[in-house]
Amino acid sequence: MRCPLFFLAWISSFSLLEGQTTFNHRFHFDTPATYLTSIVPTDSCYYATGIYADTLPFLQVGSLFVKFDLQGTPVFVKKLISPEKSYETRTHTLTDLEDGTFVLTGLSFDPAMKGMLIKYDKNGDTLWTKEYLNPFYPLQEFMHPLALARMPDGGFVLACWTNKSDFDPDIYLIRTDSIGNKIWGKFYGNSIWDQPESILTTTTGDIIVGGVRTNLNSVAQNYVFQCHIFRTDSTGSVVWDYFTSVNQGLIDAANDMVLLEDSSLAIASGKGTEYERPSVNVVWFEKMIFKLKPDKQISWQKEFVGDHPTLFTKLSNIVKLQNGSGFVTTGTSPMPIVNPGGDKWGVYGWIGKVSPQGDSLWNREYGIVTTNSWSHDIYDIRETTDGSFIMCGEARDWSGTDSIPQQAWLLKLDQYGCLVPNCYTATEEAPTGEEPAIRLAIYPNPTADYLNFYLRTPRPVKEASFRIVSAEGRLVQSFQSDRPDVTFIVPVWDWAAGVYFLQYLEEGMVKGSERFVVQR
Repeated sequence: MRCPLFFLAWISSFSLLEGQTTFNHRFHFDTPATYLTSIVPTDSCYYATGIYADTLPFLQVGSLFVKFDLQGTPVFVKKLISPEKSYETRTHTLTDLEDGTFVLTGLSFDPAMKGMLIKYDKNGDTLWTKEYLNPFYPLQEFMHPLALARMPDGGFVLACWTNKSDFDPDIYLIRTDSIGNKIWGKFYGNSIWDQPESILTTTTGDIIVGGVRTNLNSVAQNYVFQCHIFRTDSTGSVVWDYFTSVNQGLIDAANDMVLLEDSSLAIASGKGTEYERPSVNVVWFEKMIFKLKPDKQISWQKEFVGDHPTLFTKLSNIVKLQNGSGFVTTGTSPMPIVNPGGDKWGVYGWIGKVSPQGDSLWNREYGIVTTNSWSHDIYDIRETTDGSFIMCGEARDWSGTDSIPQQAWLLKLDQYGCLVPNCYTATEEAPTGEEPAIRLAIYPNPTADYLNFYLRTPRPVKEASFRIVSAEGRLVQSFQSDRPDVTFIVPVWDWAAGVYFLQYLEEGMVKGSERFVVQR
């Protein structure tokens, strides 16, 4: 195991809101590319895992284990890699154990592909690793653990995506003891595509697996997507098997699930539309949550419909809130932005809350504003003890102009999903006959690395644009966006120190302006 390396220098900036600290940080941890996939909060710190690319051998992949303090400052960074083997911990499966240690799933290549369990101590040192081959190895190698759950006896169950033949991807469950030794492994699927995404266990030792069944591997059009959920006993024998009906349309996988007290399931999924293409059609999904009752009937479902679905629109996580007020889910949304020099696209991190009855309470988007094309993915979210949220993922520059295009993203939001304090506060009502006021909320001010801002408006915006000018009136940056509930993140680390003005315009007229300071 290699010693921790120095990480990207950064300057902490945060605000206290009802006792909660919010922040937004990117890191490269002294590597050419990296991102975070799992996070676990404690009362005193955060632990996160992810992957990174090493330079020797060229861009070989290794596993990261990072400890952050409560302001998002890295305390240490541990890296697991070998000249003979790469390690990839790509899924949000970091699990904290009662003794203060952690278990995580991953992949290894040496060059055979193997599923893995890795156990870490609280200092990020590897205590042991266990590897699992495809049962049909060496005829088939593909073997990817996508979800992990604890068993009541202290063991683990892994939901793996693997295959029996070149065109038959299936769900493969592995049950282990507490030190990762395999007890049994069983396949679930048929002649088309079955893929797991989530897994839960009950106090009785039953196993609930969420995934998808699709004919994507066998046709070029007329696709079928069925959300697939099944329950087994502790020996892997199926208790029940549920599929959404084809009459419900194209329904994405159970990407994440929460088991409720009445044995219902709250499920993060998606609803798709098939689009014709000259050779092979595509299916793009809108974000959707639904609740499945114990009798396998859908109690409610809520779709979050954007401007248009894309390949990048999805839900990845769902969390049941400690105070019983509902569920918070995360994912991504596409966000095209028109610039004076032409079009660019963006993929923004997304977070939303629904009530226990499935009513939408709020949703917000987060993304960096640059002159390039960026994507922002949230891979894991956890509720902290104060009711706020810690999230991790990646920020990636697809234009190839950034010297380190793929960086880890760490984001702390308050209980309302706000990075900018009070983003949930409604704008005051205007006196009769007057236009409702529009407010620009800026955070932090002064700043040294990012300017985060949010437009509070009581009405739809039209022909909306933003610009930043220096105190001398020089245009520094401008962009257009008519999207509500968006927190914009502007990197300012290479700007000259001084006073700047953020302006909001409608139809070319300035409707709001806020002064901020960049300091060095």
